[in-house]
Amino acid sequence: MRIVTIFSKCAKMNFRNFFIFILIFFCFDISFGLEYIEFKHGGIVRNESGEVLIEAQDGLVFKARDGQYFVITPDDMIKRSSDDLPFSVYSIREHIERLECEFPRESGYRIMEKERSHFLIVYTTSRGFANWYSQLLERVYYGVKSYWSNRGLKLTEPEFPLVAIIYSNRNDFFKHAEAEGLTLSRNILAYYNKLTNRVVLCDLAGFESIRNGGKKAETLPISQYLRQPEAFVNIATVVHEATHQVSMNNGMQQRFAPYPLWVAEGIALFHEMPDKKDRLGWDPTPKVNEKRLNDLRKYFQKMPIDPIQKMIKDDNLLRDPNTVVDNYAMAWGITYFLAKTKGTQFCKYLNKLAKKDPQADDSKEIRIKEFEECFGNNWEKLYKDCGNFIKKL
Repeated sequence: MRIVTIFSKCAKMNFRNFFIFILIFFCFDISFGLEYIEFKHGGIVRNESGEVLIEAQDGLVFKARDGQYFVITPDDMIKRSSDDLPFSVYSIREHIERLECEFPRESGYRIMEKERSHFLIVYTTSRGFANWYSQLLERVYYGVKSYWSNRGLKLTEPEFPLVAIIYSNRNDFFKHAEAEGLTLSRNILAYYNKLTNRVVLCDLAGFESIRNGGKKAETLPISQYLRQPEAFVNIATVVHEATHQVSMNNGMQQRFAPYPLWVAEGIALFHEMPDKKDRLGWDPTPKVNEKRLNDLRKYFQKMPIDPIQKMIKDDNLLRDPNTVVDNYAMAWGITYFLAKTKGTQFCKYLNKLAKKDPQADDSKEIRIKEFEECFGNNWEKLYKDCGNFIKKL
């Protein structure tokens, strides 16, 4: 059975009663109230309050008050109840208290909260690195928001505080990923999880071990971090994953909607480039992604047939190890090309995609139709224009 929306609660009503129900629901702002669920998750028993987003015979999708989504099967369900209280997000203090329970201080975790920040940072690395990351995240948030809202994208404030978890070493990072049911290749050192709505990474350059004249890393200036050999590669990784998190929480993308992967990755690649002259290592102004540009020039030399249309149709090209390098380069290239040369049409396209919900229909034909409605159907010209644009960069 296909999972249906919350209105499936009314599926057994006749049309007249269902129509009356819809009128009452929207006119009088009636809520189904908070749901309280006890369930098994990752080998432990959890108790969460929130709302059921989707329900079917094979389980449900539950949104907790901290922004996490849980997919709960009937076998994992222990107890369920509800009341008449409306859904509400936890206060910042409640968020922090829950994080302190999940990531206890006695296990080496600390939590950084800054006034007027959109982020909560959980860390086991040095406070200096966590502080730099916190500042960088906030800059990414405002940089992404400013760039796209100034070009006509309709953005919103996040519903939940954005959580980032920083580990001091790779072993703990990979243990965390495994506990979330993820198997990562050893070269992945940061990721955004749509279910938890969190970014997880490790102290990518070993910043916590830096010493300068006997000073601890907590007291070192950010400029000291940026002198590390891998610093700017690491910054690109951090900004890339942060852009995913910000985009999923500011109305640009809907979590679990059938959003084309090339757009999601293209936007992150569009923003990720570091700035060696900036005090934080990153400036909001999008720059040419030199690595992807070099990969793309090689790709164009192969003269593939209709590569743009193929990538738009098929997400698997960005997941297949045999095609991932070429298509990540193409995702960056077409995003950069459209943003710089067809900004109005591109924002129209992004606004269209932003309205897609998790149960929206999706197919290769729908994706092509959505694209052509904004950019036309002359694919040969689009590919030629994109190629000429890339050659001049």
